[in-house]
Amino acid sequence: MKEAVEEDFPCLLLKSDLETTEIKWFNPYAKSFLGVEWTSEKKIIDIVSKASSIFYESYIKPILLANGEYLEVQITLLSGSGQRVPAVANITVSGHILYWAIYVAKERDKLYQELIEAKDQLEKKTEELTAVSRRDTLTPLLNRRAANDDVLKMISQSRRAFVPLSFLLLDIDFFKKINDAFGHEEGDRILIKLSHVLLEQVRETDVVARWGGEEFLMVLFNTDIKDIKLFSERLHNAISEIGLPSGKPLTASIGGTVLEKGDLAQPNLIAQQLLKADKALYEAKANKRAHTRIYDSVHGIVKI
Repeated sequence: MKEAVEEDFPCLLLKSDLETTEIKWFNPYAKSFLGVEWTSEKKIIDIVSKASSIFYESYIKPILLANGEYLEVQITLLSGSGQRVPAVANITVSGHILYWAIYVAKERDKLYQELIEAKDQLEKKTEELTAVSRRDTLTPLLNRRAANDDVLKMISQSRRAFVPLSFLLLDIDFFKKINDAFGHEEGDRILIKLSHVLLEQVRETDVVARWGGEEFLMVLFNTDIKDIKLFSERLHNAISEIGLPSGKPLTASIGGTVLEKGDLAQPNLIAQQLLKADKALYEAKANKRAHTRIYDSVHGIVKI
């Protein structure tokens, strides 16, 4: 077996003075990498980046004095061409001399960056897939499952510090006739247009979703019956701006209810609130449509 010699080691081997950082000796690999001839004037701080030099004085040196060694410390070397190269150093102390074994970590650093990029891309893809899984297949609104999840969070927040939540169900008036008269493509256009109108009317703290077919759910945060009246008036006006091919305005009926503090103890809370809102919606559609009715625990179903 061939006896190992200095030229065989594929790393930088150095000896330096602990205090002055003067390089006392280096192997041929270090000479080739650094592109310098041996000289007592060369110092460790001359072959590492400014940041690594500061790191040496403030952190590496104190640890060496305390422990006698520092393993796998990351530094940045300056090659003979001035290129900054990531490296890992193992350093031991013997008397006033430091013994350095420095391994160029260019490929490891590259792999690390690739892993970070892959992780970022994976997280981005996961976010995109999550967003897609929460969105309705036709409109930009939440789907039923995502809306249910978000409303549960709103209820949980309301349990910690109560604020009223308003549940509104909206149904497009005569939507089947619209589909029959103008085709499903026109029906889809109306659903999409209405969805954008709803998004324009609600706040970021609210939940709006396509609940099924031509029915939509809105849950308004910190909103009581008086607020619903103002909101529904604006919404009916905005919906009427959506024109049908016949020239007539689009209309919709709305049924709603307000989650009160006493309701929080009920089981199946969302289902209970939606049942009340659905009863109010039924009354709105049975009475000339194009308006809002509210289920009130005291007065029953009232028009607003």
